[in-house]
Amino acid sequence: MVIVFNYHNEPPRLSYISLSYFRWVFWISSAVPTTHYCQACKKNGFCRTHQVACPVYLKVFYYRQGSTGYAQKCIQFDRESAKDAQTPETFDVHDVDEVQQVTLLGQALYNYSVWLVKMREPLEVNDANGSPVDQFILRLPFEDALMPNQITNEVASRKFITTHLPHIPVPKVYYYQATDDFSTSFIVEEFIDAKPLSEQWMSLDRSQKEELAQKLATIIVDLAEIPFDKIGGLDPIDMSPAPTVEACQTYNGRANFHREECYPIGPYNTTKEYILACYDREIYYYTHASEDDIDVDLFFNTSVDEFVKQLREKRDALAATDIVDEPFGLVHGDFHGRNILVRDNQIMAVLDWAFAGSYPLSETIPCGYIDIVEPQSEEQCEENKEWHDIIRGLLLDEMLEREWEETEIDLLMWGGNHELAIARGEMFPNWTDTLVTYPE
Repeated sequence: MVIVFNYHNEPPRLSYISLSYFRWVFWISSAVPTTHYCQACKKNGFCRTHQVACPVYLKVFYYRQGSTGYAQKCIQFDRESAKDAQTPETFDVHDVDEVQQVTLLGQALYNYSVWLVKMREPLEVNDANGSPVDQFILRLPFEDALMPNQITNEVASRKFITTHLPHIPVPKVYYYQATDDFSTSFIVEEFIDAKPLSEQWMSLDRSQKEELAQKLATIIVDLAEIPFDKIGGLDPIDMSPAPTVEACQTYNGRANFHREECYPIGPYNTTKEYILACYDREIYYYTHASEDDIDVDLFFNTSVDEFVKQLREKRDALAATDIVDEPFGLVHGDFHGRNILVRDNQIMAVLDWAFAGSYPLSETIPCGYIDIVEPQSEEQCEENKEWHDIIRGLLLDEMLEREWEETEIDLLMWGGNHELAIARGEMFPNWTDTLVTYPE
């Protein structure tokens, strides 16, 4: 017997695996803590009852002293917190004869839980070089994912890379389903037998690090050189421009309003059109979101209504301003060591393309920083800083070798329009009652 996962949105001709079974597994997985999850009341999003925002690290929250039985600690998601959570990493699958084991590999903060599924008998799939597979990756979107665009953009971005930049390895997609409902959407993809660069980096010698740093710089420049005439995501059918898919669009209930009747979700013809739409997003959010979603603890010097007034005034001012377009290039959107799989000092895959898209050149490196390791110590923080600077130098060398224009080099290296950087983030009032945002 054969199972066929089609690359497009037709249903499989024969399905051994019950999607509802994996959905049951997913409900269990949602107990893993993330930055926006309260273990006390099982609430997604920042919980004012039990949590308090960290005054130093953006989007990191702690439990209020004495509010629960949990320790007062940062719950920013990482692999260690996942291991400590009350969530089994493997599950009894005796009731699904064809499945041998399902293992939770991890969760991304704002997009998927990721599962390794091992089958008792190999399956034939139509995009595995003719070879049956006995294991694959199952990606399941979270409830606050931007459906269906988050799935379609992930798939489209990988197809685009495979076609236009085949030297950049990405996992093959065997089958996907993208609906308006997160519970009926998923991606089945190739399992890559490799480890995240963030886990391997500290054990590498200097020459190995230099070799990988050069490869990362080359990938970044390769992506930036792909020209687009609009800002937006991609459609998996014909690679045409599609709505943007960005992490900030999922924060604190914003995903509920990611549709055209709420604000223009793209694609956008100009940078100015995009910036104004970002303000429309925040204005709509703060005028329609529930009190449970809006982080009112950040409004101690002003009111939500007053802040909305500030947003509208700023939008009107920008609408009357000339904003020069930068070149639009392909941006990964989540490029760091956790999303780079390596083996034997070779890059085996670049993961997590859900937030990829065409954006102004100055947004190639969001926040201007590249994390190689997940900093858990002062040594690792220094390691990140050292190699971030080295990679930036390699980026400059790469662009000069390819004879980039000086203006384009400046945009990628040093940033462009300040208003664009503000617009791409989640907007809050600051302590002086003026507009502030926290970029992705």
